[in-house]
Amino acid sequence: MKVIPSEPVERGRNQDRFVTLSVAITGGLLVAALWFFNQTARGYEYYLVGNVMALFFAPMLVIMFVLGEEPSAFGFALGESRRVRWATIILFGLLLVLLFLVSRTKAMQQYYPMFKWFSSFRDGVFRSDTRSLLYGWASYGMYLFFWEFFFRGYLLFGLARVIRWPAIIIQAIPFALLHWSKVPVEIAASLPAGIVLGVLAFRARSFLPCFALHWAASVTFDILVLVGKPG
Repeated sequence: MKVIPSEPVERGRNQDRFVTLSVAITGGLLVAALWFFNQTARGYEYYLVGNVMALFFAPMLVIMFVLGEEPSAFGFALGESRRVRWATIILFGLLLVLLFLVSRTKAMQQYYPMFKWFSSFRDGVFRSDTRSLLYGWASYGMYLFFWEFFFRGYLLFGLARVIRWPAIIIQAIPFALLHWSKVPVEIAASLPAGIVLGVLAFRARSFLPCFALHWAASVTFDILVLVGKPG
């Protein structure tokens, strides 16, 4: 005997389709906008504000006023699994070994620490002024928080409403594309890293473990580069 879905179930399916379609369209437009914006951004603060607007405020406006959903449905929550927290710690431990080895390469020594590319940290200020360096790490941490919300929250959980786990791979593709200006080895690693972070967020039902891992890795790598610089 064929069971006819009830009206609330069908309404829920239609909402899921609407969410996934809306996220796919707005997410694609925002990634394209960031692609061009980041190439022309002048100055760290200008870059920071533009990315925060695109990665957080725009998606949040869509979630609340277009989709009529709660941010928690897009990973803006503490998470559900204690095992994920342990997995995050273990991943950082494994990553630490790789970061140490890569930080000694010539390409990474020339490119990092990242703050030397920002106008606020030129002329050696980032090396001599500890407060400026801490400001850089804190402000970049804010940027990474919104970055992870966009990819491992908005895109991942918005697309997963219909396509389920393949959303993990899909969100990792634009994540990798926006690494185009980095060192080649980092560009190559960004796709598998995006997939791993996507799995982590999917299991946790939260992007927060990904933010913690990404920020900790970023700060740690800068320290390793600074400590390992010759002379």
